[in-house]
Amino acid sequence: MKIRTLGAVGLIIALLAGCSSANKDQKRLEMIATNRAALLSSELPLQYGPLHIMRANSRGSMIEMMMVYNTDAAEAKPVQDVMTHSAMSFCQNPTISDNLTQGIDYRIKIRDSRGKLLIDNIITDKSCDKLLPKK
Repeated sequence: MKIRTLGAVGLIIALLAGCSSANKDQKRLEMIATNRAALLSSELPLQYGPLHIMRANSRGSMIEMMMVYNTDAAEAKPVQDVMTHSAMSFCQNPTISDNLTQGIDYRIKIRDSRGKLLIDNIITDKSCDKLLPKK
């Protein structure tokens, strides 16, 4: 009976230690995402041709960016092409790529000038592997 009790107590302690470790890692990721979003936000708004980056904030371990794309501009490309190019740029950027590898995701929302949601895409380490296969 005492051996079972000691075994159960040992198992509970091991489980709690594992949960504590996972919780610390999640908190670290959330802190990195918060700091990175604050850094991005301090530079906003940014404009790249018809694309305006308006907002960056964090939600858990995800950095969310809201952009407005003027589809009526003369130099405007199809919004899906803009998203594909943006995702590839994110995956190739060393700082962003390092964040993705650590477990931070980026959510990109692109709206038109009237506020209609055109794109809602999440860029993850796995999505980068699909876009840029390793050689």
